[in-house]
Amino acid sequence: MNRRLATVCLFAPLLCLAASADDWTRFRGPAGSGVSADSKIPLTWSSAANLDWKTALPGPGASSPIIVGDRVLVTCYSGYGLDRNDPGQLENLVRHLVCIQLSTGKKLWQKDVKVVLPEDPFTGIGVTAHGYASHTPVTDGKNVYAFFGKSGVHAFSLAGKKLWEINIGKESDPAKWGSSSSPIIYKNTVIVTASAESQSIVGIDRETG
Repeated sequence: MNRRLATVCLFAPLLCLAASADDWTRFRGPAGSGVSADSKIPLTWSSAANLDWKTALPGPGASSPIIVGDRVLVTCYSGYGLDRNDPGQLENLVRHLVCIQLSTGKKLWQKDVKVVLPEDPFTGIGVTAHGYASHTPVTDGKNVYAFFGKSGVHAFSLAGKKLWEINIGKESDPAKWGSSSSPIIYKNTVIVTASAESQSIVGIDRETG
């Protein structure tokens, strides 16, 4: 199966929340509860109902989009692992952080992060199920922070300016199932569970990296 096509179909309804909705700043939203304070969320989507726009992404991903103001931010990947029968060359893997205007669906900017080797190959039942963009980004309302496993943690302003990056390990779990933990923010600290990469939980100063 071509995972690029599957991703466009999967994310399109998720990216069509009303512009009046509350910010959704991390995995599962405020406090990680999965509960929105907005009372006007549509319960169904289709090509004809409650669909304001669709925007193609550079490739697939299993992360969730976040929302801050009029911006939607989501991660995905390309270059490798798009086809189980022909995954390609691992050194061509690229992760992407994409920023989309919530009100129009227009892509505002895209930041590409090349793979840091060694990386877990597209084999077995782990990586082939969730791919290489399984970490939902997090925002403090001013900047956005994305974790890409062995390729590190990357910080950008909401205008797309690169602020810093940091490596937090290049190890793998014994099964080489890849990585999927989503960062959170507590006060001035970005907290990342790097259990596969360094068998640790890492706290990073969100201003300096």
